[in-house]
Amino acid sequence: MTAAPMDVRQWVDTDDTSGENTVVPPETYVKVAGHLRSFQNKKSLVAFKIMPLDDMNEFTAHILEVVNAHMTLSKANSQPSRGRASISNTGMGEAGNFGGNSFMPVNGLTVAQNQVLNLIKACPRPEGLNFHELKNQLQHMTVVSIKQAVDFLSNEGHIYSTVDDDHFKSTDAE
Repeated sequence: MTAAPMDVRQWVDTDDTSGENTVVPPETYVKVAGHLRSFQNKKSLVAFKIMPLDDMNEFTAHILEVVNAHMTLSKANSQPSRGRASISNTGMGEAGNFGGNSFMPVNGLTVAQNQVLNLIKACPRPEGLNFHELKNQLQHMTVVSIKQAVDFLSNEGHIYSTVDDDHFKSTDAE
């Protein structure tokens, strides 16, 4: 297991006779394709497809990919940032420099959501922007408001988590 147990829901078409709706017995290793959701700090997965693993080498390869990602991130976080591009200049300025009503939504997003989204968009790293870096860049915002903005942007499909639950990348990123 590479993550804590979570609820998985799969909507099944009872009229489908193609054999896609096979029941997988408990304690079986499976490969799941779906959409990860978070609601009230509880993660769940809406599964599009659940397939039993035919070859345990797939499981072994997945474990190796997870370890590799962890080691890559640990190495990147322990080294000084001299080789990284700066993300501090996003063009957002300070919270009070917007003029007018700073609570007015822009393109359906609040100012706080736009600030979070623009910082995440500006991050050039393939693993995306870490939540701790977001907090450091948005010191004028509370941790709760940053978390709410991240959750909203994730649920609306503007951003997604990458290597773990604390790294985010924009869906608009090239």
